[in-house]
Amino acid sequence: MSLIPCDACHKRVAEKLCQATWAWYADNGERVAYRQRLCTACYTTSVLPFDKPVDFDSLNCPGCGISTEHDMSPVYCTVYIPGMGREQFEFPTCPSCATQMRANAIVGGVQLDNRPRVEGPGDGPSTSTTRESYWSSIGIRARDAEQ
Repeated sequence: MSLIPCDACHKRVAEKLCQATWAWYADNGERVAYRQRLCTACYTTSVLPFDKPVDFDSLNCPGCGISTEHDMSPVYCTVYIPGMGREQFEFPTCPSCATQMRANAIVGGVQLDNRPRVEGPGDGPSTSTTRESYWSSIGIRARDAEQ
């Protein structure tokens, strides 16, 4: 049983929580970011539904499917999944879906300090997982970077 409850549903669960960092740029150009600890159920309802293949010739909102070619409010999400490492997502959301996604990211999340843009990969999670990952056992696996 996790000592720390999920930030979204507030339940204590058997598995380790993943850590999701949601980020976007406000209208004034400032970066806004929130960090949440999510159980597998909240991860699968908050992140996975938006992880759809992106057609860069015609960008569509992963939430509602409308074209975001000329009116996009992107949301970025980096998730550290126990035993699996880092997953990065870029969601080309429409303003309406972005507002809902951002509101969900704020629920139970901790606002992070603004920081300058960083190019390239980070250092990854600060702790390693040595036991078998619950996430892996239910079929959630890191995407192949070459796809």
